[in-house]
Amino acid sequence: MTSCGVARRPPALPAIRPRTSATFLVVGDIMLARRVAAAMSRARDPLLPFSGMRDVLHSVAFAFGNLESPFSARAQASPSANRLIFGAPSDTLSGLMDAGFKILNLANNHALDQGPAGLRRTARLLDENAIQHVGAGSDLDQAWQPAIVTANGIRIAFVGASYASLNDLGVARSPLVARIEDRARLRRALAGLRARADFVVVTMHAGNEYTHRPNQAQIDFAHAAIDAGANLVVGAHSHWVQTFESYNGKPVFYGLGNFIFDQDWSRETTHGLALRVRLAKLPGAASASLERIELLPVIIEQASTPRLTTESEGRTILQDAGLDGLGEMIGGRRKRGTNAGQSAMAVSNATGSNDDQR
Repeated sequence: MTSCGVARRPPALPAIRPRTSATFLVVGDIMLARRVAAAMSRARDPLLPFSGMRDVLHSVAFAFGNLESPFSARAQASPSANRLIFGAPSDTLSGLMDAGFKILNLANNHALDQGPAGLRRTARLLDENAIQHVGAGSDLDQAWQPAIVTANGIRIAFVGASYASLNDLGVARSPLVARIEDRARLRRALAGLRARADFVVVTMHAGNEYTHRPNQAQIDFAHAAIDAGANLVVGAHSHWVQTFESYNGKPVFYGLGNFIFDQDWSRETTHGLALRVRLAKLPGAASASLERIELLPVIIEQASTPRLTTESEGRTILQDAGLDGLGEMIGGRRKRGTNAGQSAMAVSNATGSNDDQR
């Protein structure tokens, strides 16, 4: 009360700004040529390969993956004399768009399957449809240029590189494709992101095919990327799901296996792993923190279309790749009553539940 008998108002408390969060999906190899293209053509549906994961893809702000097949000059599928030269019909682009892919890695051993003109065509089609790309370009400066996707105000940067420029085991070099050996360019690309991005993802197309274990080149590149400022490293190319490492407290998923591919000649090549990554940023913070990674094992059916696994199928995929103990490897404690692999950091195994924060 004042001397006049009027009650004083309490001092106003400062407004509390809530943290922001964003969730995105990371997948492995996407190949939209050969039998995948034929399946879309038969169904007259370019959305077919993404249909089994539609709910998951639409539960996130955007998706990221490795585009293994450049776009050909043809609008629709046509057979190729060489089964190892990929060329996706351009009408398959609508499937990527509907699925929410906002960014793709082009640095891989099939980047130049349609020649430099095919790489330019692929980049142009992606640009025209608001899909960013990393890892390949008109020169090495452009190939190493990071791309930034903003989701709910959080800036997420991507950088990509490959073990090979052509499908020749890395022998030939091209000034159009970023290579994992080029550590100086890797460091420069990441150094320039410190003031521009809240979280940095580095992707590598590397490793030996058809194995769960990374090779030394993968390990060296992943460590160099984290030493230079990456927050998360993911890999593709092996066509099998590969193991995980926590390096200096940062996660490295060495190989996510296939996501959309027609390699149905073995069990492992029909298996893949998607990561649903959730970031959070506090008001005034200089960067975002990794809040949760959900491991979503998938199985590819009909040589074209991935779906979420059942619990038992997912457990087998994670065990095969040595990922079933991931909770302890990261350092979080498992919560009682949760699936194996779920930790206090909420790194969990197969789940189809939607995330309400995009």
